[in-house]
Amino acid sequence: MAWVIRRPFDRRGWSRVGGFVAPGLAVVLLVAAAAPIVIPLLDAQPEDAAVQQIFDGTVTHPEGWVRLRGRVTSLRESPTGEPGTFGLLIDADRRLRAVVVQATGPLEAEAGTTLSGTLMEQSAVVSEELPIEATEAGTPPRVVPDRIVVLDEPPKPERVILWPLAIVPALVAVSLLIGSRIGYPVFRPSLEIDVLARPLATGERVPTAYGGRVGDNHAELGEPGAALLLLRRGPRGLLLSVQPLAEDGGPAPRPVLVGGSWSTGRTGWVHTVAETVAALHVRTELVDAIFLFARSAERDRVAAMVAVDR
Repeated sequence: MAWVIRRPFDRRGWSRVGGFVAPGLAVVLLVAAAAPIVIPLLDAQPEDAAVQQIFDGTVTHPEGWVRLRGRVTSLRESPTGEPGTFGLLIDADRRLRAVVVQATGPLEAEAGTTLSGTLMEQSAVVSEELPIEATEAGTPPRVVPDRIVVLDEPPKPERVILWPLAIVPALVAVSLLIGSRIGYPVFRPSLEIDVLARPLATGERVPTAYGGRVGDNHAELGEPGAALLLLRRGPRGLLLSVQPLAEDGGPAPRPVLVGGSWSTGRTGWVHTVAETVAALHVRTELVDAIFLFARSAERDRVAAMVAVDR
């Protein structure tokens, strides 16, 4: 993916700009992946509380904004002595604890409900007889005497974090970051060589493709350039050189010396989506490239002329 995104820029000679496209897109995707998680966290929520916390005075929200769960029973008489619509919320876990709630609209009896509202200092006395379903085996609950809850209309919904929406963009972003880091195709070193492969003979040429730097020539491994590896005799022994081939049909660039005791190489394989190709990574003063071969035997014959790391 990282290579496909960068490829159009490399073709236009904007390789430096193209190198930032995949990481930049990965950052955008990470932001998109974080949005379904971060945005809900910015939404203020009331404190999840129990009626017993109101009794104990341990509600920590600075504005006394709470969310309560339990059973609501409407009250016919005002427990505060003031006009309004009042009800009683019996705690879901401790049915012998209740708090008076005040609503702006009709308040219907309902079991297993969740309400939100603000705690207000107000004396509350419930003297009317409660229905049997609002009691615990006929025992009425104890009501908070100095606090009521003014309900929100409508109740504040609980925070929902849609974290599954973050999975796909996060995975794509991580893939792009890894891909832009290790490059494509992927070269993996290997210690396996053909011990029966004979070295190149003087004057022999081996066709190859390369990705990297060969003298003043450069080619991307994803779109390798064509070249010939040839062995010739020099004044002090055999010399391995690479001859890049001109893609436009013009004169070929000058051969570049590869071999010598100061050269280092690493045999391995180049992996693409479609195939795996024998490869030799060579580093010298003039060359830093990965050469691709049709057969591993050809790679190993060339590797015999280079000081290969083991």
